[in-house]
Amino acid sequence: MAACRSEPPKESLAWVRVDLAREPAIVEMGSPAVAKISYLGSAEVRDMSQVPADQLVHFPKRTAGQVEALEMQAGTRIHWAVEVGQDAYVAFTPLGSEGDCLCTYRVGVREAPGKLRELYRVESAPVGAIAPAEVEVDLSGYAGRRVEILFQLDGPPPATALWGSPALYGREAARRHKAGSRPNVILIGMDTLRADELGAWGRTPSLTPHLDRLAGQSDVWPEAYTTFNATNPSFASMMTGLYGKSHGVYDLKTPLPRSHVTLAEHLAGAGYDTFAVISASHLGDHNSGLGQGFGKVVRATEHHAAELAVDTTLDWIASQNDDQAKTRPFFVWLHLFDPHTPHTPPNPYAIGYRPASPFGLSPVDAWVPFREPGARGFVEQVLGGQRDLYDGEVAYLDHQVGRLLDYLESRSLLEDTLLVLVADHGESLGEHGVLFRHVGLHDTIVHVPLMVRWPGRERQGRRLDGLVQTLDVFPTILQAAGIAPPQTDGKDLKGDAARRAVFAEHSDRFGAMVRTRDHKYIWNQGLPKLFPDGPYLYDLKADPGETRNLAGQGLPVEKGLADLLRRWQQDRQNHPEARPREQTDEEKAKLKALGYG
Repeated sequence: MAACRSEPPKESLAWVRVDLAREPAIVEMGSPAVAKISYLGSAEVRDMSQVPADQLVHFPKRTAGQVEALEMQAGTRIHWAVEVGQDAYVAFTPLGSEGDCLCTYRVGVREAPGKLRELYRVESAPVGAIAPAEVEVDLSGYAGRRVEILFQLDGPPPATALWGSPALYGREAARRHKAGSRPNVILIGMDTLRADELGAWGRTPSLTPHLDRLAGQSDVWPEAYTTFNATNPSFASMMTGLYGKSHGVYDLKTPLPRSHVTLAEHLAGAGYDTFAVISASHLGDHNSGLGQGFGKVVRATEHHAAELAVDTTLDWIASQNDDQAKTRPFFVWLHLFDPHTPHTPPNPYAIGYRPASPFGLSPVDAWVPFREPGARGFVEQVLGGQRDLYDGEVAYLDHQVGRLLDYLESRSLLEDTLLVLVADHGESLGEHGVLFRHVGLHDTIVHVPLMVRWPGRERQGRRLDGLVQTLDVFPTILQAAGIAPPQTDGKDLKGDAARRAVFAEHSDRFGAMVRTRDHKYIWNQGLPKLFPDGPYLYDLKADPGETRNLAGQGLPVEKGLADLLRRWQQDRQNHPEARPREQTDEEKAKLKALGYG
């Protein structure tokens, strides 16, 4: 990390992150540390004594999110020689040991030979379902100096312990991004996030200070609806601007046919560098076909914790921004999986705290409760679900997105970057008799957050009236990039995108729905254990919770909406049929572990 010896004004300094898991370290005693992908918690998070034996066949494993880690053997000390920037700190999570390591984590600084100072120590604990809080060790007193950062693990060899997401942060005078003729584009796709979980959509107390701040700078559509209740089909719609009836992807094993020209392919063809981080293995390009057009795709072997996905994105953007030869704009698709089961946010999110304000990449020095503080256990052991822990996942996700936003802002990248934030679908949290599964087409599933921050240093947010859909991001992004979009089902959100009605389909062709502002009509078929086959009609003004089915009472609105849905289903664009791929036994097991199948 280059030193900022002249100490320019803080507002002119850019955040720099050094990934210590990837930086070569000097071994002073013991064995070299080993970089690996581990978990932000346990590789099995459930109390297995409460999981029925017959359910293990369908849900064989539930893991916490994956993170980068250094595995150190007890009795080891390593160091990195660094130039310390302004506001610098070292961060890591003491993930603990999977064995009986009675170990101690120690962090120190060596200013000169023989002049070593310990800055932090904490005892190791066994790896648990909920990871301990991240440690942030202040180095601001060493700004502008060259020192050695030391990691040491005390204890009896050969025991080992894990240092999660170890990194050095600081501010320094870095190359500022030069605006081009076309904006950079970042599409943040959040998995399983309900609209009513965000403060900007009315959640009180808010879980999401960073996203609320972003909403204040963005065009926000309070009435945005997804096209599907499942991840792969939903993102296929965003990447093509097509409803499922036209792109043909209805499940988690059917790749998008290569005949479709995706958003990434359009942008790559116009000179964009393209990059995707996909945080769930089943959404990986090998399975979804959504890698089309991306120069590089990073995907999880199981599922990433948001910090790993964001760190990967920060590193890629830094490589683009710091390369003097790079003049091309970039497109990043950042997929974040965290609110999905199992609900394993790290502490202190798990016990009911979130950052007091949008701290971004700065160390969090104040936390506030968003509920009555205290530990929570799963109420649904098979899936690994708990309502308060879902909230904790959202609060954790918000902070990770905030880290990305702070990085972009510090490098002036927000001045010429189009930032789109959207969810693929919501989640049932007990409504309609469904717990922790996104099944059905009620608003708990199809109502999602959608906001667009247009390029510019300072933006004034707007809340825009009208029904819109997630597939509208396709023409919106292309138009903003100066690319004429093809004819699709989407509408440019910068224009008159409001619709009289929105539509969605159920995965596996189990039904479809049409929604106006006043009524919703659903036709269910294939979910008899949850929702008997047939029509459902809801008066959304009188019954916003969709608890009273008015179908079959002869109301004129039912016939009108049923006819509208029927005509919509018949009006489709012709494309080659999407065909399922044969999945391996391992892939099938991973899907079952996430509650699918």
